[in-house]
Amino acid sequence: MKFAEELGKRKAEILNAVLTLADKFGIKGITTKRIASEVGVVEGSLYRHIESKKQTFGMIIKVSDEVFAQKIKTLKGKASEKLKELFLYMTGFLQDFPGIYRIIFSDELYVDNPETLSEFRDFMHSIAGRIEKIIEEGKREREFDRASDPKIASLHFLGIIHTGFTLWNLFESRKGSLQKIGLRFFDQYMKSLRNSGEIYGEEVV
Repeated sequence: MKFAEELGKRKAEILNAVLTLADKFGIKGITTKRIASEVGVVEGSLYRHIESKKQTFGMIIKVSDEVFAQKIKTLKGKASEKLKELFLYMTGFLQDFPGIYRIIFSDELYVDNPETLSEFRDFMHSIAGRIEKIIEEGKREREFDRASDPKIASLHFLGIIHTGFTLWNLFESRKGSLQKIGLRFFDQYMKSLRNSGEIYGEEVV
């Protein structure tokens, strides 16, 4: 229950239930009756903790941002090591909570909930900005190619997570580890970032 520390036990159970239901039934299949059944409480008692399904989406985005921000603060080592640890953490998070993917790419989020969509955009900008700083660090330390664009590279990082999840979810039917599958893309991504030596006027070995 990764959300318990931020939200408390009951709200964490509700969010876990929402993500489970999103994965099973899609966004439109999430109902208070199903949430209550998943949590194991009477339906009416849910309203002491959440006002609406829409509110839970906002909570998921907010807490996910906090969880990733805390993780990034603990990253150590070279920029490449930080990126790999963050990649493994994020793909592990998605494997544990695949319902997040269904919420992020749902029509209901993009069409019916403009406020939640705005929150999601802020969340993605926040994550991309943190990744950008790690890439800038790698450039300063001459680990990454000086010609690389940190903003584009940060979006590329998020893109390979999306690609890895799609392969794991659709083509592999969720067999095996999302992290292991994703690392194939991550390794290729790192090759595109690394300093070739020529950029810094050094001899390429």
